[in-house]
Amino acid sequence: MALLALSACGERVDGMTVTLGLEHRAAAQGVQAAGGERSFTRADGQVLTLTRGYVALGSVELKPCEEALGWRLLKALSPIGTAHAHSVGSPLKLGTPHVSGLERPDGSVLTLGTVRPPPGRYCRARLTFEPADTDAEGLSDVASGVDMLERTLWLEGTRVPAGGGEPQPFRLVTSNIATVDVVLDGLTLSEDEPSAERTFVLAWDTWLATVDLESPGAAASALDTVARSVAMSSATP
Repeated sequence: MALLALSACGERVDGMTVTLGLEHRAAAQGVQAAGGERSFTRADGQVLTLTRGYVALGSVELKPCEEALGWRLLKALSPIGTAHAHSVGSPLKLGTPHVSGLERPDGSVLTLGTVRPPPGRYCRARLTFEPADTDAEGLSDVASGVDMLERTLWLEGTRVPAGGGEPQPFRLVTSNIATVDVVLDGLTLSEDEPSAERTFVLAWDTWLATVDLESPGAAASALDTVARSVAMSSATP
């Protein structure tokens, strides 16, 4: 009976789709977002304004939920293989790179694409931020004076010291790679529910909340913070 159950799980079910999107949105209330600029006050009293900001997202990969030990043992003993919806490439991974800029209004969703995974439960999504190549979507839309080719993050802006003073310009650019796993909110695909939509949000007001802008590793630290700012959004692509 166990082998018969595994046989049913090995059947291929076509038509499963998950559409993925990306948006920018402030995590805190009361922050300013006027035009292409974003301003917020750090906990140390510094006022930061992002005048231009771009980040390159290289891939998104869905991660199945961990199976119980007994179920994994039964599958290992079964001579029946599991057929996936697609034999070429990875049906769980969206590998189309995108360059996302802050000139897009908060809440405006950038559609990343659609993956076609096999039926099952998916608990996490792995997002990898990496340098944009010539095929990256949105690369041609970056502002004049910004070169995102082979770059992962480009941030420009000003900071006003705590207590006031003249705005001091800064620029952070890096080609580092950063990866983050995001918990999915109950993503299950089946014949009854063959499609879903999930949108990730980048909380821009946390990107530089603790970064020492004068340190040599400021750009790399900022990229790590960008990756850690990713969360699930209630918006749909």
